[in-house]
Amino acid sequence: MKARPIFKGFTLIEILVVLLIVTILAGVTIARLPTFSRNADFETETRRLQLLFNMAHQESVMDSTEFGFRLTDDGYMFVTFDDGSQNWKDAESPFQKRSLPDELRLVVEADSKEFSFLGENLPPILIFSSGENTPFRLIFQSRLQKASRILMSEGYGDFVWDEQ
Repeated sequence: MKARPIFKGFTLIEILVVLLIVTILAGVTIARLPTFSRNADFETETRRLQLLFNMAHQESVMDSTEFGFRLTDDGYMFVTFDDGSQNWKDAESPFQKRSLPDELRLVVEADSKEFSFLGENLPPILIFSSGENTPFRLIFQSRLQKASRILMSEGYGDFVWDEQ
């Protein structure tokens, strides 16, 4: 008696089922990509803000420069105090004006009214060449994630995030 030949391979139905499963998984992943990128924006911006504040603090002490931080219509910016003109000027890179995506929002809670000797149009957060800064709470919110973090300082030392 002759043995029947054994065919090795997949049937057309098996291949089509695998392709259907791969297509569904790819569709679900691609549909979620905008959410992943928006979450990444929140994480990236939190790291950037803390880094910029720490850099401004170090640079203010090393260069004897007063820095300020203020919100703009669509983001935030750092400024420096010009002793010659007694005015605040836009800071240069890497402290330039930055825009935030629509789903991200910043709120500043600070009291810098006692520092009126530093010219007109005083920024709400000040970083002094003495190593001190205005005590503040910078609330960073993501409307998409419904999450917020607070960058805070008591006027001395590090700028730290407090998650809510």
